[in-house]
Amino acid sequence: MRVIVVGGGIAGMGAADRLRDDGHEVVLLERDTEPGGRCRSVHWNGVWAVTGAFAFLGAETNLIDLARKLGIYQPDAIADLTAAHRWNVLVKRTQNVGFGAFDLISAAKHPFIPLTEKARLLATLPKLAQTMVAADPRDITSAAALDDVNACEYFRRFSPTFVDYFLEPCVAMFCGYGEDDFSLAWTAWSTAGRLSWSGDQIWSFKERGAGRITWELGRSLTDDPRVDLRLGRNATEVRTDADGVEVDAVCEGHTETFRGDAVVMAVSGNKVSALMPALDAERRAFFDSVDYAGHHIVYYLLDRPKGDLLDTYVLPAADGFRRTGNLRFTDMGNGTTFAHSQWKDWGCRQHADASTADLLTIAWSDVVDALPQLAETRVIDSFISRQPDAICKRPKGYIRSLRRFLDLGPMPRVAFCGDYLTNSTVGQSHWSGLQAAEDLIGRGA
Repeated sequence: MRVIVVGGGIAGMGAADRLRDDGHEVVLLERDTEPGGRCRSVHWNGVWAVTGAFAFLGAETNLIDLARKLGIYQPDAIADLTAAHRWNVLVKRTQNVGFGAFDLISAAKHPFIPLTEKARLLATLPKLAQTMVAADPRDITSAAALDDVNACEYFRRFSPTFVDYFLEPCVAMFCGYGEDDFSLAWTAWSTAGRLSWSGDQIWSFKERGAGRITWELGRSLTDDPRVDLRLGRNATEVRTDADGVEVDAVCEGHTETFRGDAVVMAVSGNKVSALMPALDAERRAFFDSVDYAGHHIVYYLLDRPKGDLLDTYVLPAADGFRRTGNLRFTDMGNGTTFAHSQWKDWGCRQHADASTADLLTIAWSDVVDALPQLAETRVIDSFISRQPDAICKRPKGYIRSLRRFLDLGPMPRVAFCGDYLTNSTVGQSHWSGLQAAEDLIGRGA
């Protein structure tokens, strides 16, 4: 087969990699000037700064398999970031409370939760645990029984403290979500089992960080004569018929049409409908309902040592931090500190039309608002990675809607992949690309 893959993020690259290994010809179209999507890194002031995803879950072994295949999964090249993902919540703007790993049961037992709330909260866990244990870690729709309520709405009945100072700030830190952006189903499914955030190593690479895996895979695809990697190609329309597929893509004002036997749609779910004008009404309704949370990342080089600053501060919306979700600080050992802040979706939407310079000014004002001791600190340099469509939202009803979409079955000559079909970790997104390729291979297009 000749397969066109639209989108060169980790899902699309995974699909292209699997297809070429099976002997198929692949055309990979990516609108940016380098592949990787939301899993890339840039070299800035002597450090590798990721522009999206920060790390990988050790339980997601498909990424480990990929890294081994690329020859980069070696002990001296791997950084264990498990400890770095233990975090402190800045409570009432004065008290730093350590919450450890992202684990619902551990959080429910935390001494910061009032006893009366803790008892009510712990009483809910056995019922949730049954669904969590029974859920398929590769199938988010297996948790659809819990999809009728938002997670914060559900847990607030039992423990407002848990919601305000653990659940909302933690999920905002990882995903940029607001309180209405994630259901109880997604929360239970994504925080339990062998593919979850809890109970396993979190790792990355010492060189290039998370972006190394897409950089190396991009090099591998570029060097393979079976793959035609076209960068700077912005796909504008995808058409299918009984004879094959056609994809129009624009590069420097010129439109080129690519033809093949099948297509993998590896773009964000909210972009599918615009690319496929002939999409049927039921599938279009699903894709039109997909929404993404913004999650900008702002980097700073500060003219001061880290000193008494903590590694991480997580900022709860309950205390007025609706825009910036967390701050991280790393001492560079030369009198400077490498820092970054991450924005929640609310802030990204509120300032969607702001210039980069204005965003940097606003972001630094949030840092000083959270940590007034930095008011006189000189910012040597800064830059922002704007991610307006970073992570698929999963509000109540989303997983049931996804199940209805999947029940429609495959489209002739088309396979879909991306984080909206599963979870938004790099490993799950990559796995969705592998599955899309397997689907086409099994069907013979």
